[in-house]
Amino acid sequence: MRKAVVERKTREVDIRIELNLDVREYEIETPIPFFTHMLETFARHSEIGLNVKAAGDVEVDEHHTIEDVAISLGKAIRDALGDKAGIARFGDAIVPMDESVAICGIDISGRGYLNFDGLLEGEVGGVSAENFIHFFDTLCRNAGINAYISVKGSNLHHIVEVCFKAFAMALKKAITLEGKDVKSTKGTLD
Repeated sequence: MRKAVVERKTREVDIRIELNLDVREYEIETPIPFFTHMLETFARHSEIGLNVKAAGDVEVDEHHTIEDVAISLGKAIRDALGDKAGIARFGDAIVPMDESVAICGIDISGRGYLNFDGLLEGEVGGVSAENFIHFFDTLCRNAGINAYISVKGSNLHHIVEVCFKAFAMALKKAITLEGKDVKSTKGTLD
């Protein structure tokens, strides 16, 4: 079973994530409506079963909640993939949304790294746009995913949303089961 449960409780956040790579149901609860919308978009387009319950010190700002959800989600993906035997490993997507477009390439190599190319400045839905770059970077580092995201557009809502869609669709391809072997000449993806 490709499932995981991750709980993270600190003085700043209380997060529980249940993830199942082989079902399509999701329920997302965070104190940040736009972030909730982005996580729902991620779950919908990756076709991953995802339940997120997150509380955080949003009276300070949204950073802690977004960062710690990314940590927890990354760990859940890593745990659910186990030894990564049989996965496609690589995934890509080109996704347009109105005036925006995002390109995403993913390698579930076990070594997390984000290369982000695009301009995310300002605030959308009460959230500083820089927190979304930080979300993807933190998720990649904790999941052991190398990702390249390139985005262009003029509407910040669309720019952020198309990044979530492209990442989700690339991840969907990368976690697809294609056989039984680990796709690495080393025999391991760590």
